[in-house]
Amino acid sequence: MYTLVEQVFSEESDEGGGVDETAPPKSARGPDIEFPLKRKDIDLLIEAFRKKKHRLHPKHVAQILKEASQTLKRLPNINVATTSISSQITICGDLHGKLDDLLVIFHKNGLPSPENPYIFNGDFVDRGKKSLEVLLLLLSCMLAFPGGVYLNRGNHEDLIMNARYGFIREVHQKYKHNAERLLKLIENVYRWLPLGTIINNRVFVVHGGISDTTDLDMVKSLERDKYASLLRPPVAEGAAPGAETIDKVEWKQVCITHKIIIPVIK
Repeated sequence: MYTLVEQVFSEESDEGGGVDETAPPKSARGPDIEFPLKRKDIDLLIEAFRKKKHRLHPKHVAQILKEASQTLKRLPNINVATTSISSQITICGDLHGKLDDLLVIFHKNGLPSPENPYIFNGDFVDRGKKSLEVLLLLLSCMLAFPGGVYLNRGNHEDLIMNARYGFIREVHQKYKHNAERLLKLIENVYRWLPLGTIINNRVFVVHGGISDTTDLDMVKSLERDKYASLLRPPVAEGAAPGAETIDKVEWKQVCITHKIIIPVIK
């Protein structure tokens, strides 16, 4: 079941102002996509993003983020991918907001599907000027093509990193009146992104890599949603005042998979 977006999103500045917020967005102001997302909606998004047409309505942005969070929440910590249907699987490294690179990949290699699956191995945002479009297109493809897209969390799927490398500034520039609401939804997406992908039970794809201390059983069993940021680890449950507040063993496992340099942990 698809849930409605609960927040009220302002259209002033972001969408021209003076528009009834209860009315459906007009296609003249951006692609008029429908939920649940289908191939035609992905085509509309690609066309709009490629030609730099009117920006996607903030309500649509919010709904993509909410639907993606619900889908990601149902996934395990480590994606399980297979080539039993396809003869190959395409693994894409850091996109860092380079929309043109993503569109070239889709143009040359085809859109995702169970017969043409992709793994996007983290760092979707920051540095590039189209980080939001890249993130929204990847999430939309995951929703529209079940079994065709696997997303791994990277070290830049983190709002603290985004504050330094540009993504938060980009969201504020593109959605001035809705930025904080959208960033909260983006943070929830980050929390639920899987930490890696295993292909055919043989190949482990993860953003940061592995070490001789990697414990896959621990990675598979931890509560990934509590890691809103890897730079500010969560407090260990039940910790007494003045006692150790960080589960350093678990935090180290998550940091290794995400290419985070860890302060001295003993």
